[in-house]
Amino acid sequence: MCYDLNMTGKKITQLDTINFAVDTFGLYAILIKARCRSGKLLGLWGGENLRVEIDNIKPRETPSVDKPQYVDIPPAWNGTALKGLAKTVIFLLPLNKGSHTLKLIPTRGAIIETYSITPIQNPPEISFSLDDQAEDGDRRPWYAFALIDLPLESLTADVTVDWHLFDGDDVKLIVDGHIEQNRKSIFWGNWAWHAKPEQIFSGVRREEKTFVRQLTKDVHYIEFWVDKTPTLHTVTLDLGDYTPKRIPTVEDPEWTGGFADDPDQIILARALFGEARKTLVPDKARVAIGWVIKNRVKSNRWPNTYWGVITEPEQFSSFNKDDPNREYVEDPLYKGLEIDKTAWEHSYKIAGKIINSEVSDLTKRANHYYDDSINTPGWAEKQKPTLTISYVNEYEERANIFFFKL
Repeated sequence: MCYDLNMTGKKITQLDTINFAVDTFGLYAILIKARCRSGKLLGLWGGENLRVEIDNIKPRETPSVDKPQYVDIPPAWNGTALKGLAKTVIFLLPLNKGSHTLKLIPTRGAIIETYSITPIQNPPEISFSLDDQAEDGDRRPWYAFALIDLPLESLTADVTVDWHLFDGDDVKLIVDGHIEQNRKSIFWGNWAWHAKPEQIFSGVRREEKTFVRQLTKDVHYIEFWVDKTPTLHTVTLDLGDYTPKRIPTVEDPEWTGGFADDPDQIILARALFGEARKTLVPDKARVAIGWVIKNRVKSNRWPNTYWGVITEPEQFSSFNKDDPNREYVEDPLYKGLEIDKTAWEHSYKIAGKIINSEVSDLTKRANHYYDDSINTPGWAEKQKPTLTISYVNEYEERANIFFFKL
């Protein structure tokens, strides 16, 4: 799967949203080539800028400071620096199976030339064949790689430079704000690749360089700045021992072999989906069960995470390995039925409302419950319920769920 759209000359002046879907979980490269004009070219005080958001990811400066920066950062386009020339940004990040959103957010305007969304077939070593010669310009940003929640062991770049009468091609490499020094040169110390006057006679020089960084998993920015018209042939990123790790989502909820990878809303939705699978169980029951779990998370008597409370042994029956609902907990969509898909998405929405306290606690801070389809537990025999919810079970019989604060 590869989305590749030539948008040469497409002018945008307001938010442009691109919706796309991927068929499988994995590491993806989202490439965007665009250009922005400076205020001088526009005859205005400020120039054009462009920034990008991917799903809920809003790239900012790294390392983070108190006041977020969203425009004057490597994976964005600053017209003052670009002077109307093109810049390419490649975002590398894991994407889950399902729908995603790419937002292009301009200030005053931007010209989008092309974008593509491509799966990475061979992580952890990723090679980009570019063979791209820069437009003639003076000391400006040209390429940027944004590694989202990824490590970086090393990077290798293959560059060709030439000398042009009174000036030569130069390429600067910046990793997380640190300029890679050229220790072999006095005059071009900040330029990892640079041409020399003698190349008037010897011609172009192509050189591959490797930089070992050993950066841990985080957000990392790699920038290539350019002077004149060098050519960037390849960039290879070595992510070390990194393996993409899928995070379950509402669209792709199958567990990863353990529930520790689940976000809070997913693990709580699993519990609501598995614990309240009885026929005609009302939403009131699902909300009440969710609040029992949340009340335990808030208490010092139980683990302080949804994962810890829900997966505690013998507490929630649908998570028991011998329970008939266990298969639905591991993968709510394993049967491929539309009715399950609808019920799962509904449970997910309820879980989000409970986590965000968008629905009230009708249980009066209950932390236990049981269904009278089983014998009354010993702990409940002399206790008065804080809430009773009636429903019709799978045998079309009236049943009740009792909630207690113990």
